[in-house]
Amino acid sequence: MTHTTSIQRAAAALACGLLLVCGSAACAAEDALDVKAAEAEKYLADTSFYERWSAAGAIDSPATASKVKNAAEKELERIGRAMKDVQQVCVRRFFVNKCEDDARRISFERQREIRRVIVAADEVIRADRVRRTEERRAKNAAQERAEPVRIAPKAVKTDRSDPVKLAPKRPGDSPLPQVMPPAKVLEPSAPAGIKPAEVKPAAAPDLIPGSKTGVSPDAGRSALEKANEDWYAQKQQDAARRAKAAEERAEKRRLDREAKQKNFEKSLEERSAAQQRYEERQQNRESGLAKYF
Repeated sequence: MTHTTSIQRAAAALACGLLLVCGSAACAAEDALDVKAAEAEKYLADTSFYERWSAAGAIDSPATASKVKNAAEKELERIGRAMKDVQQVCVRRFFVNKCEDDARRISFERQREIRRVIVAADEVIRADRVRRTEERRAKNAAQERAEPVRIAPKAVKTDRSDPVKLAPKRPGDSPLPQVMPPAKVLEPSAPAGIKPAEVKPAAAPDLIPGSKTGVSPDAGRSALEKANEDWYAQKQQDAARRAKAAEERAEKRRLDREAKQKNFEKSLEERSAAQQRYEERQQNRESGLAKYF
């Protein structure tokens, strides 16, 4: 991988020298990316963290295990950042896929090693937790097996105490009757000021119902009779119009019922004919001729 990286760096340098149009700033930026990628590759290839904490007895206490777990989490984050730095340079190289595959393979190896260290630290923490739990259980069991507390029996008194002497209750003096003060007669209240109802002026007489001419009841006899006749004629016309509309609705309902009845009878006949044809086919199948067909 080192040989391939050196070739790629040489190719990048050659391309930087040929592309003079980019200027010194662009070449400097590419050099900075190459340096950053080289540092990332160097970090990905470093196995010192795993070699230090994977040795037997390196994680000797729960406190050390907690510190190692925190450091391992930071190492995983640094591996992720280093992988991104390498990918930024790989996209500018000729063998892009090979560059990324090599970097990804190395990063996976480092991650597996660091996770092994995390598992070992968790095992130390778990073993210490189990040990403390067993010690607590043993202590509780020892306390339960200790000598029981001796409880002295309750002393029973033989001497009876003298009964309480209660003095007889003496009737007290009867209370004096309560003197009620005489009722105070209140002065009659002043009458409420009630105003007489206001007399409203008489309303104008209503017109005769149904009259279109607005004839007042105070009109002459002939005018009143004419208004009554007009009103009665109007009522008769309205009643005749309502009766005609009712007859039309009744006729429409009758026609609808007859149409529904005809449709029902037609459907019934069709179903009866279909049932008869079905029975005839069944009889033909059951006859002796059916085996010849």
